[in-house]
Amino acid sequence: MKKTIDMVYTYLTITVTIISIIITLILNIPLYYGLLAGLLTAYTISIKSGCSFKETFRMVAKGIRGAIIIIIMMSLIGMLISIWMSSGTIPTMIFYGFKYLSNTNIILAAFLTSSAISMVLGTALGTIGTIGTVFLSLATGLELPMAPLVGAIVSGSYLGDRTSPMSSSANLAAAITETNVIDNIKHMMATTLPIFSITTILYWLIGNNIISRASDFDDIRYFEGLLSSNFEIEFISLMPPLLILISAVFFRTSIIKSIILGLITSIAIFLFRDGASPVTILNIAIFGYYPENLEVAKIISGGGFISMTNVLLVISISTGLNGILEGTNMINPLIQKFSSSIKNKRNLIHKTAILCIMVCSITCSQALTTIIPGQYLKKVYNTFSVSRNTLARTIGDAGIIIVALIPWNINAILVSSITNVPALKYFPYSFLCYLLPLLTFIYPVFKYKKQ
Repeated sequence: MKKTIDMVYTYLTITVTIISIIITLILNIPLYYGLLAGLLTAYTISIKSGCSFKETFRMVAKGIRGAIIIIIMMSLIGMLISIWMSSGTIPTMIFYGFKYLSNTNIILAAFLTSSAISMVLGTALGTIGTIGTVFLSLATGLELPMAPLVGAIVSGSYLGDRTSPMSSSANLAAAITETNVIDNIKHMMATTLPIFSITTILYWLIGNNIISRASDFDDIRYFEGLLSSNFEIEFISLMPPLLILISAVFFRTSIIKSIILGLITSIAIFLFRDGASPVTILNIAIFGYYPENLEVAKIISGGGFISMTNVLLVISISTGLNGILEGTNMINPLIQKFSSSIKNKRNLIHKTAILCIMVCSITCSQALTTIIPGQYLKKVYNTFSVSRNTLARTIGDAGIIIVALIPWNINAILVSSITNVPALKYFPYSFLCYLLPLLTFIYPVFKYKKQ
């Protein structure tokens, strides 16, 4: 049975967590220290409010269990990237990228490709961890600016998280708001189409500008020779990423199983074609790939399970904190107080968007950003005779889509870990992710002019 927590303690937990996170960002120390301060505060308050030590520990464990899929996926991606580097998969991607994409608008291509793949896979992180690494590797080899490219990949990848019928977030929003996911997607077109069009134009302009400044690739031949002399540049090296996409897209296999398939294939190629020993492969999978050739190391190095340690700690601590917030019913009184001040239809949508942003910022959870507004506001939408499809759309536009923009959110941490670009640097270029929330505030002003 959930305990009733005094509102003062709720405010204290939120304040300590936010201040601690800000301090870690200012001091440039690992984010999990700030989250740990919030977790310890919530743990202490839970016990002080009548929960036993064992009950509170179970809340933490339950929260972490809910993120086990993400923890496994990020561990696998860390190992996959290092094996792809050493076995020639990423070098082959870069090599062929030099040949066929060096004069292409790579920024626009990254956005459109990520959008298409994410709509099929329904997962932003799966998209970034697969097709995103292709564009990142190519951009590194061509010495293109990474922040605009990552912004384009993030925009395209999170479009699917919000809009794809395959997305767990979109289906969760439909379930919580008691609507149909296909109806929600149709309803979303009112905001999706204009923002997608504007975003496409912006990436076209930025990409053209980058091409004009980086069109003379005198060193491409040198890099091609460098890669071909240090790695096996063959089509078979591309089989692991192709198998992942085929498995996930055509056979609808879960992204975890698809990544495992790609990892096993990569290990087999590394083992039988390249003659690598099992000990070497295990060492690279855990600690990453760091070639002795310094020129190669400039464009291909890193990865491994160890590289994900910081991310895994952030996920574990933040989901443990969410477990206490949910288990103690700590957040719910705040939501009820917030929703009681809604005055009209415009105000309803605006406050829904604000609530989504607040929940996303405080809980660092995409799931809770969907569940809390959907659960507590669906009756309010009925009261104001506003379609619940609008509620689902607003959650998607102002909640699901922004998770990668908040530096301390799990999604932003994961994106930064995969791309090595901090959230604050790719934020300005993630147009889709902040133009959609902006339109969410503007759209009701015109739709409900007299209300």
